[in-house]
Order: sequence, then structure tokens, then C-alpha cells
Amino acid sequence: MRQTLVVNFGEYEFTNFERAVKSLEEEYGYEGFAWDMVVASNDFEILCEFLSDDGIDAEIVIC
Repeated sequence: MRQTLVVNFGEYEFTNFERAVKSLEEEYGYEGFAWDMVVASNDFEILCEFLSDDGIDAEIVIC
């Protein structure tokens, strides 16, 4: 099974957590303690929840 994080209704699709983090930092300017905790989790579900709580459409698709 492979997890894919889909952001903004398919504008972004990530299967690699580190690539997702780097792209989202660049696109949305995420930084700070809360972001650092999300990054340290290395968990797509936590990242997805963080994005959703910030008002960004995000979902995890399992293939």
C-alpha cells in the first residue's frame, strides 16, 4: 500500500514525506514550533491534519 497526500484538490500530490514538507514550506511559508513538530512526526496523517486545520484542502489516498 502506498499513501499519497493530495493537496488543493490535486494541485499537489506527494508520495514522499520530505518532498511534501519542502514543497509546502516553499509554497506556504510554514515554519515555527508547530510546523517543526509536524515535520518531526514524519507522518502523512499528521501533516494532512495540520494542513486541514490551516484551511488547506488535504486528503490521503491509499493505493
